[in-house]
Amino acid sequence: MPDNLRPMRILQICHKPPRPAKDGGCLAIDAITTGLCAGGAEVKVLTAFTRKHPLLIDEIDPDYVEQVDLEGVPLDTGVDVRDAYVALLNGASYNIARFYSHQFAMVIKRVLSRARYDVVHLESLYTTPYIETIRMHAPTALISLRSHNHEFLIWEQRWKATRNPINRMIIRHLSKSLERYEKSVIDTVDAIVAISSLEAMGYRNWGYSGPLHVSGFGIDAGTVIEDHAAERTAVPSGPIRMFHLGAMDWDPNKEGMDWFAKEVWPVVRMAHPQAEFHVAGRGLDQGEWAEVDGMFNHGEVADAEAFGKPFDLLVVPLLRGAGIRVKIVEAMSRGIPVASTSTGLHGLELLDSGAVVHAEPEGFAEAIIGLLNHPERLSEMAGAGREMIRSGFNRDAIGAKLLEFYGKHVKD
Repeated sequence: MPDNLRPMRILQICHKPPRPAKDGGCLAIDAITTGLCAGGAEVKVLTAFTRKHPLLIDEIDPDYVEQVDLEGVPLDTGVDVRDAYVALLNGASYNIARFYSHQFAMVIKRVLSRARYDVVHLESLYTTPYIETIRMHAPTALISLRSHNHEFLIWEQRWKATRNPINRMIIRHLSKSLERYEKSVIDTVDAIVAISSLEAMGYRNWGYSGPLHVSGFGIDAGTVIEDHAAERTAVPSGPIRMFHLGAMDWDPNKEGMDWFAKEVWPVVRMAHPQAEFHVAGRGLDQGEWAEVDGMFNHGEVADAEAFGKPFDLLVVPLLRGAGIRVKIVEAMSRGIPVASTSTGLHGLELLDSGAVVHAEPEGFAEAIIGLLNHPERLSEMAGAGREMIRSGFNRDAIGAKLLEFYGKHVKD
């Protein structure tokens, strides 16, 4: 246990900057940081940053930067044919190898030499290549893996959906090598913090018997709900306006939207000709789906919250993926009803809550049409959603429980 006269010291190592938030993964990382700090822990955030996820220090609150002593290390995760070939020969996971750099390891060594940390909290599988360095320079620290999802599952789903035989073979190899790594690395950490009970069950099924804690995504629930309490109380008076907001440089989002535009939206539009669907997100080509009646492409938007505010329903047409959809939690906290495939609700435990409309892909269009036929349900869902967030997704409560878990397992 750490000395009771001082706060717990936690080094949070991230594979991408938590702020400014570029996607749900960033928000999930930041929620842990904020929750731990609210609980009284001293947290230092050390993060890699890449071209896809740069560290935009001028856009980050200076008080936050100072509070968590934010430090970033550049990392080149671009595909290198030579490195990929070496990984293939060695049977290693190239997905993981891309996230290791000698420079990052040296910075970790320096940070650990300057302060004693009770916990080294690793955000996602992609920070685990540094476990050996951490063991060497912080032998008494509890090394905890924060699992956002089972990473190999996304690649497994991808290769199974790939038709090109050569691409299928390559992606299958990447999936299998990543699965082997993911199953082996759990024996090298002292604790696992899973983002949902489904992920936690997966680790137990793999034979992991060590300390395991479920710490879901949380928000400043009270403040957000209070700020939006007066919204979403009336039944929409005009045509239902739906929207989707997601990073289109993440394959499952793009695939889901392609499927929705081709297979689902025309059926919905036939039943409700005046309905509108608006889409925005990072990496979205503004010419995408331009020929689809009733669909409006807004490209990348500067303010996600402002974009979603005028719409009646968030649609999450996900066909594959793992982890949880942060966008669903955020929408519900603001009183925005949600329609999703069952895959989109993975890990959130909302299927029977009355706060969402959901269906398997083959019934998704009918589920949305059923909701549009009874628009009074939108206000009912808004209220149920806010209560679900208030009771189960409170960031500070989640952070306090995580600190309690760490307190029971940190080394003397």
